[in-house]
Amino acid sequence: MANQKSSPPPLFNEKRDDVFQSGVRPPSRERGWRWSSRSLILVCLAVVYSLGILSSFGYDPIYYVFHYLDSAGRAPSRSQSQSQYPEGWTEWSDITPSEKLIWQPCFAVYGNGYKCARLTVPMDYHRPLNESADNPEVHLALVLIPGINRTEDPASYSESPLLLNPGGPGGSGALFALSAGQLLQTAVGKERDLIGFDPRGVGATTPKADCFASPDDPFGLDGRNVAYMNRLNWLISGHDVGIVNSSNVALSKLDTRSRALSKLCKQMDDAEGDDSIFRYSNTPNVARDMLSIVDAWDEWRLDGNIKPAKSMRKPETVDELQADTKIESTNSTQGKLVYWGFSYGTLLGATFASMFPDRVGRVILDGVVDADHYVDRVMADAILDTDAIWEKFFIYCADAGPRCPFSQLGENPESIKKRYIDTMSWLEKHSAIVIPENANIPILITASDIKMIIFSALYAPNVAFPAVAYLLKALVDDQLDHYVGSPSPTLLCHNLTLPQWPDDAQKVIGCSDKRYKLNDDLETLQKRFEQMASYSSFADVWMGAGFNLGCNGWDIEAKDPPMRWDDHPIHKPEPIETDFPVLFLSNHLDPVTPLHAALKMTRKFSGASIIEQKAEGHCTVSCISLCTIGHIRAYLDKGIVPPAPKYDSEDEGEWTTCECKEKPWKSLDDFAAAIPGSNGNAQIKGDDDDILSGKTAEEVEIMTAYRGVRNRFVEFMAAQQHFEYQNPIKASQLYSSFLNGNGQRTCGKP
Repeated sequence: MANQKSSPPPLFNEKRDDVFQSGVRPPSRERGWRWSSRSLILVCLAVVYSLGILSSFGYDPIYYVFHYLDSAGRAPSRSQSQSQYPEGWTEWSDITPSEKLIWQPCFAVYGNGYKCARLTVPMDYHRPLNESADNPEVHLALVLIPGINRTEDPASYSESPLLLNPGGPGGSGALFALSAGQLLQTAVGKERDLIGFDPRGVGATTPKADCFASPDDPFGLDGRNVAYMNRLNWLISGHDVGIVNSSNVALSKLDTRSRALSKLCKQMDDAEGDDSIFRYSNTPNVARDMLSIVDAWDEWRLDGNIKPAKSMRKPETVDELQADTKIESTNSTQGKLVYWGFSYGTLLGATFASMFPDRVGRVILDGVVDADHYVDRVMADAILDTDAIWEKFFIYCADAGPRCPFSQLGENPESIKKRYIDTMSWLEKHSAIVIPENANIPILITASDIKMIIFSALYAPNVAFPAVAYLLKALVDDQLDHYVGSPSPTLLCHNLTLPQWPDDAQKVIGCSDKRYKLNDDLETLQKRFEQMASYSSFADVWMGAGFNLGCNGWDIEAKDPPMRWDDHPIHKPEPIETDFPVLFLSNHLDPVTPLHAALKMTRKFSGASIIEQKAEGHCTVSCISLCTIGHIRAYLDKGIVPPAPKYDSEDEGEWTTCECKEKPWKSLDDFAAAIPGSNGNAQIKGDDDDILSGKTAEEVEIMTAYRGVRNRFVEFMAAQQHFEYQNPIKASQLYSSFLNGNGQRTCGKP
């Protein structure tokens, strides 16, 4: 069936049908489309992650190769790569926690307007704080990005801020907001208030889920430094293990390391007893915390001049929910959750919607996790589409011709793939020896390292595939010395300070959420891996994730709010009635959250709708489409919900689709120099203007901002991913240079 054009909501003041290119998803699941590669080569992965997440974990050559290449495939100079914390940096410990929202200016180093707060909530909602001063507390770290025209009057702020969760589990929403929040605000509307928060156990929220914390001094500077060094030593000790299938003993060693870390966490948990954050970091508790944030925001705004709001309009009949029409609400979202969750953040958002369906205002779930598989012992079905994305690398590279450095003149995809297989076969037997140009330290690059880089690239092929091509070419030519860099080391000293200390929240949350404990012997683990490998050749990477193999032997019992996972509505056959329909977003091909999962989760909520973006990558932010952005803005601003999907079978039917013109070697980053306001001199002409041609200044501004969100999201996900897989390479260089807020080196007097 041919696509039927839908009538998309207006994105801008002037309606532009050509902007959206939106249609209804046909039954056919053709996994291909026409594309062109006529573009300039510009590897967008040169954007330096401004928050320096990975540098806080130690040196990581994967990070340097994957993120620090410039447009010519060069690593930055030493001065470019060093982390610096100039005047304007804010220490979270300087912000006093409170049971009420008390916002204060913060992190001026990232720009003006940021406000921070630490909201105190019960660690155990069965033990409210007003019942006893001894009941344990959690202090949630929040970063607010105010919309335009805000004043000191709380009433000038929006009735419901847009809460953000970048995924994980264990991802820092506060860091994501600081890095990408203002760009995201430009994309969704400058009048919208945004809040990024660190879930319990994560990042700047205290107490941290840190298994390496010093029992004698868990919060002091000395204690944090000891924990940091212990963590780095632990990671280094596993450097040669590799991924699950890298040797005949790798699985056994990885399992032993997983159990060892679980034992360390259990020791910390036993020491804290009933007040241990390890028992209260699971997803239902985080969902309850989001409700606390919503309530605290309402209370804070009551200090201003707020008029009572009308209740949200709720569809009244099943027929209306399923009607092939848009549901529009212009009523208040006060007291409701307005939320955008990516990846694991979709599981968190779905959990909130199932626990508190009457508090759903606007909930966008992007890159959708299958809740049933997430709580299972391992998430095998998550990599259903992974190989299909990697296969496209060879097609895109062949089409790009000389612009793809891993291809040869006139080469077809099959021969490029063969060269890749031969290269990896060689690397499995011989590690590549690298002496970085800016550091006097040898580094070994293994097949496991390259495969993890490639797996990371699948999250955003449009910008990552060109970097992978450079990397593979350098590997073949024995030129990796030019691509791997290292910050200059300094002595570790008493007052070392990091932008965010590492933790074990990813493992703690993921394992706490398991419906049944994973405690398999080696033979059973091997069978699970073989089953997973039937889905994808990247099973050896995915199996090692903290919420898969990392949970084997985990024996800390999670304490839920009143609802246990087994009784959770999201696992019931009946659709959940929410106060307003949930909007699901998915790419056509996603490496870890396939479209199949998004369709399945959409059916779990009455009236929910889905938008399929015709692109590859993790979450729709991986490809810039004004059509998708337009639907998001219409949903948030006007309550316009796309037509409910019509299913012929589980994965077949009709639903809203959006095209995305970006492709590898033809992404918006290729035209960055021609975007108004840039410093580049390149001009768009001829057939190379497909992406930006005919766009208004406002549209270009939105696309440019969303491009920045995409790039930071890619960096954020890769940083989270390498830590998630306990990648020891990140720690092969122990020391980094850090500057404190006064611009002085942290090596100095205590």
